[in-house]
Amino acid sequence: MIGPLNRTMRRTRRSRTAELGRLAERMMSKPDPILIGFFPKRTARPDAWFGETSVEEVCSVSDCISTGPEDWINRWKHNMTWWLFDTEEVAWEIVGEDRPAYDMYAYRLFPVVFDGSVVSPVAVEATATGDLSEYDFLGYDPVSREEGISDFGHSPLSCNKGFDQYQVNRFCLLDDLNAAWRITSEIARDAKEKHSWEPGPYYLCEVHRKRK
Repeated sequence: MIGPLNRTMRRTRRSRTAELGRLAERMMSKPDPILIGFFPKRTARPDAWFGETSVEEVCSVSDCISTGPEDWINRWKHNMTWWLFDTEEVAWEIVGEDRPAYDMYAYRLFPVVFDGSVVSPVAVEATATGDLSEYDFLGYDPVSREEGISDFGHSPLSCNKGFDQYQVNRFCLLDDLNAAWRITSEIARDAKEKHSWEPGPYYLCEVHRKRK
């Protein structure tokens, strides 16, 4: 029979273990993100589907809600690695005269892949170049990219109502890197084991937007 003192000691040990785990997460070094490209989008605002939410703009990596220029793929100006544009100038060429309707985004990707419960380093081929000094950092976004598919798939924080489960900022993104890392890991794991999100693997991106 376990007495009150033993139960208290066990709870204390569990609490200390959890605290040490959180400390290790904060201390774990993360690789530097790499600029992988630019993309122009019509930034969408939440509609009725979002329900009551603190999200004011949908600035996800995926273009499911905030969309890019029509027929941009068939212009074949994008890079073949991430299906983004290597420079801001090329991205604006695709927009043409409708430029005021678009925001210019830049994405930096952490060179790791989240596949189920496994997080592995990955070589990132990137040809994008540009100065982001006129861009604002908006947050972090976990995004899927299925095997054999060239472009990014879905951003679960917006596409799958992840904003109901996780605390997001006004851009439907994550503010804290350690939290973003943990959430991406959880989503990737649950996508594979529980099929509760879009199929992975998943990547974690920084989202930047040019100031107007």
